[in-house]
Amino acid sequence: MNERWKLKKKPASLEARFEFNDFEKLRAFLDELAEQADLLDHHPNISFGRGHASVIIYSNSEELTEIDYALAKGIDEGFHRVTAYLQGTES
Repeated sequence: MNERWKLKKKPASLEARFEFNDFEKLRAFLDELAEQADLLDHHPNISFGRGHASVIIYSNSEELTEIDYALAKGIDEGFHRVTAYLQGTES
């Protein structure tokens, strides 16, 4: 899990902000995030603007569990896929 994630104890949650240079990258990231959330059937709260997305993963229990960390890891991997792919296509 990337160091961008902030752990909160009350309520148990993980929070992160992702920055983007353009809306195309942001939109691709949101698609990746939705896919990860659907795979794990664990859906975070998302807010976004022109060049950023803020994500909060609330635990379904009093403490963070493996599924919370798995979702954060999947979101990080999606972010890296999107930014690496789109950077590789820019010339």
